[in-house]
Amino acid sequence: MRGQAATAGEGSGTLSFRVLGSWPDAPDGEAARTRAALERLLADAGGPASFLRLPSDRAAEEAVLAAAAAVPARFRRVLVLGIGGSALGARAAIEALPAPGPTRAARDVRFLANLDPASVADALEWFHPDDTLLVVITKSGATVETLTQFALFAERIRTAGGAAALREGVVAITDPERGALRRIAGSIGCRTLDVPPEVGGRFSVLTAVGLFPVALAGLDVARMLRGADGVIRALRDAGDPPTHPAVASAALHHRAWERSAVRVLWAYGDRLAALGDWFCQLWAESLGKVRADGVAVGQAPIRAIGSTDQHSLLQLAMQGPANLCLTFLTAGGPWPSLRVPDAGALDPEMREFAGRDVGEVFEALRMGTMAALVRAGRPLLHLHVPRLDEAAVGALFAHFEVETALAGFLLGVHPFDQPGVEEGKRFAHGLLGREGHERDGREARALLESEGRAE
Repeated sequence: MRGQAATAGEGSGTLSFRVLGSWPDAPDGEAARTRAALERLLADAGGPASFLRLPSDRAAEEAVLAAAAAVPARFRRVLVLGIGGSALGARAAIEALPAPGPTRAARDVRFLANLDPASVADALEWFHPDDTLLVVITKSGATVETLTQFALFAERIRTAGGAAALREGVVAITDPERGALRRIAGSIGCRTLDVPPEVGGRFSVLTAVGLFPVALAGLDVARMLRGADGVIRALRDAGDPPTHPAVASAALHHRAWERSAVRVLWAYGDRLAALGDWFCQLWAESLGKVRADGVAVGQAPIRAIGSTDQHSLLQLAMQGPANLCLTFLTAGGPWPSLRVPDAGALDPEMREFAGRDVGEVFEALRMGTMAALVRAGRPLLHLHVPRLDEAAVGALFAHFEVETALAGFLLGVHPFDQPGVEEGKRFAHGLLGREGHERDGREARALLESEGRAE
């Protein structure tokens, strides 16, 4: 399908997909392996791949909308505490879409992810219990960063208004039965929403984890879910060999991973920067694994923004090592119409842009960059949505989740776990003195005893 377009979805949630540049030739049996991976994914929809069922879960959708409608009107602002998959997806959706205007449903939603003391202090300065709802998200209920932040903000709320303020001013999104946050929510009596236990954190954007903050921002949750559903339903008719954009992209990246150690998502639009951050976690944490045969696999993801990174990353992509796969992501408007005036009197070169729309110049820069990369023989994909709205964002979430899961199956790793992350958590608990982790704390200190010494 090189040079040809494939599509999935409906309406503004339709993704179009083109294969450009130079990709490795398809190995023998690739179509059969890809079909087998797709069949495995669909068969796992009741378990590890349960993210596939989320867009059609009407009960969960209604629970989110009811919880958003129940938020008291005095809360005009929202602070979300969460890290990784507990925040990146909602932030990506909210930053991708323009604010719906000053309606009762639209609140100012902000996120505090990192535990950087300076960022926490800034958020504490911004936060006020009288008008700011605190949304606390951790799938396990035990995330160190989030619980540390929660202790600070809960004390601020309790000091200002006591137990009643905590009950009304906090919403907890976590495991339905287990974890510290679930116990805390039960003790203070605040509203809760469930994270389905079978859905991995980085695949949870279409659960309450992502949908509740999106709804509080005044965006159309139902439309986002319909966009995602169109992409997932199209998997049943992916063709043979599969031409569904997510399936085809997974196969291409499996084909190229040994040569191309880096995956670049190059989004042409500042509003899509946070979507790139969400994708980077999804791709890196799902695929960076050691297979059963001892071979380490995966690609390092990079988020790039056009045309900014034409002045940074492009030189490396053009003339550096041929180890990058590039996906260009574009979206139709609506965009502001900004006509460039004739400034030729300042300098003759300015006449090149005279009378053109800023978007036309931006598009020429994107096309020129892609053409140069194709000519240089770099492997390139172009993913496009016709209109950047809730349906398109939902479709993009579903596309990248499907692509990532299939890439994991093709690479021979489990795309839904993250064993490499757990060791660092154990060491951190030991350093903080958690009971039962004393040995971990001693080992961490021993491993770092030479830190800072000159070689």
